[in-house]
Parts: sequence; C-alpha cells; structure tokens
Amino acid sequence: MTRLGLISMGMYLLCLAMPILASPRPVVIWHGLGDSYDSDGMQRVAALIREMHPGIFVHSVYLNRESSQDSKESLLGKLDDQLALVCDQLASIPELKHGFDGLGFSQGGLFLRGYVERCNSPKAYKLLTFGSPQNGVADFPPCNARDFVCRRRNAFLKTQAYSQYAQESITVAQYYRNPDQYDTYLERSGFLADINNERQVKNATYAENLSSLEELVLYLFTEDETVVPKETAWFAEVDKKTGVVSPLEEHQIYIEDWLGLKALGESGRLHFCSIEGQHMRITNETMIEIASKYLGTEVTLESEKGESMQQQETLEEVVGYVNDIPNERLQQIFAAVVRAYM
Repeated sequence: MTRLGLISMGMYLLCLAMPILASPRPVVIWHGLGDSYDSDGMQRVAALIREMHPGIFVHSVYLNRESSQDSKESLLGKLDDQLALVCDQLASIPELKHGFDGLGFSQGGLFLRGYVERCNSPKAYKLLTFGSPQNGVADFPPCNARDFVCRRRNAFLKTQAYSQYAQESITVAQYYRNPDQYDTYLERSGFLADINNERQVKNATYAENLSSLEELVLYLFTEDETVVPKETAWFAEVDKKTGVVSPLEEHQIYIEDWLGLKALGESGRLHFCSIEGQHMRITNETMIEIASKYLGTEVTLESEKGESMQQQETLEEVVGYVNDIPNERLQQIFAAVVRAYM
C-alpha cells in the first residue's frame, strides 16, 4: 500500500477506532408446562430482567408463534423434535450468536439443559432452572378427591407412560422416571434416559457441554406439589416408602460424572438454591434479586477484539508516515488524533 493510501486507510480506521463498549450478555427463557412464550408471566420475567439490565436482549423460546398453540405443544409433542426445532431457532437469532445465559422454568429448565448437552451453539454460559424435573418425575401432581378427570388422567399416565404412543407424544411421559420400573424406563424412555446419560453407552459430548457452563444454578420450591418429588429440581431421589432423600452426590450420575455435574460441583460452579413457596411462585423481588446476582454480565465480543487489534496494528504503521504529511497543521492534527487512540 502506498503512503497516501495507508494514511487514507488510517483516517478511515480512526473513525472506527472508538472504544468498544461492553454490553450485557443476552438471556434466553423457556416456559413451563401449559404456559406460552408470551404469557403474562414470561413477559413479566423479561421486563424485570430488562429493568435490571438496560439494553439487554431477552428471547423467549417458542414452539409456535400462536400463543394457544405454543401452550398446547408444551403438553403434546415429541421432545426430541421440539428440542431440535429450538436449537435451530436459537442458532438463527443474530443477537445470540456470541452466547447467552439461560433461565428455564419448570420443564423448560430440563429442556434448556437438553439444549446445552445436544446443541450449545450458540453457547450457553449460565443456566438457571426453577423447579425443573432434572431427575424426572416419579409421580404426577396429586388430584383433588372430587376431580374425576384429573384422577383418570393420572391413572392413564401411570399405566401407559412407557408406551410408544406416550413416549412420542405426551410431554410429561417423556421425563417420567419411576424408580420401581427403572429397567423399563431405561429401555423405553424417549427423552430423559438419554439426556441424563443413564444408558450403558454414554454420550461424552453431553458431559463436555454441560461442564463448560460458568454456572449451573438449580432452584427448588420448598412447598412444591406440582413436580413430584420436589427434590428432582436438585437431581435428588426420594424413597417412596421411607421418604428419605438421597442427594445427587450419592448417585452414579454424579460419582461417575455422566453429565459433568461432578466437574461443576468440585469447581464451585454447581449451586443448589431454594425459593420459599409453591411451584413457580416467584415474587418480583426474588426475580430481581436473581437477575442482579446472576445475569447482566458485561461482555465484549471476541470478533470486535480481533478487529480492534488489526486496526491497532495498522494505526501503528500509519504513525511512521505522519511526518511525511506536507501540510504542517494537518500533520499536527493527524498526529494528535492517532495518539488519542493508541
């Protein structure tokens, strides 16, 4: 490049060389069973996050743009197919291309973990889950004694949960994990047995991806009666006969590190937290506290850093030619501008 051309390029780069401003890392939220991506609850969560971190980008995962249909598809559908759809959805959003922090509510927390394990492109940095059936559900929500429809539904699910039909079309059946039918579960589970890496052949990518998280934060609701047992939110199990809770650390999934949970735990990146109250009863104050603590990390895009380094190298080369500028006053101005950005 000629001296004149280099100086012209330098002037152009000076226009681009403004300091790079950090911005809050984007957030992705995934709603729970029977909810929709644009429900009042999800909009409230997004609004609180934006209030805490101005300028932050928040995306609410959807299976269908039509609200009522999105709610329906959270109840019915094949989870493998739905997860693949969401992987494509997140990969198509420009604002997420450099990664995000995830919030999953109820079953949405389990599904976001599935995203991290199977896809993780764009990358998830932090994952927060709320009352999520991470270790599946061993039973279905209790019914009122007079609620005949509910009782019939639960009876059907218990007897047909591991049928091919249920494992390909009923959402909750695909993360039903009855310890009394563990062998059947391993054989027929259409989703959870795989995503928990419980089968004999392990998927090393699942552990690699999950253990790459900066933080995995698992929230349990202290009075949860919707997700049974409530301790599944912490990957724990409860003995149906004695009621004794066996924590995650006592199970092979942790001991042999099938999912990378042990790696997270031993490095201080796995957090067990609780929220007082029933399932998904999160006050604005609690949500603000969580958003303040875990979200809004200021990040500078790596690509911008790389471009900045290239600009810096070119500017340094330009400095060598400043003295050759024929107009003394222009030379002084140009030199001052160059120094300001070096």
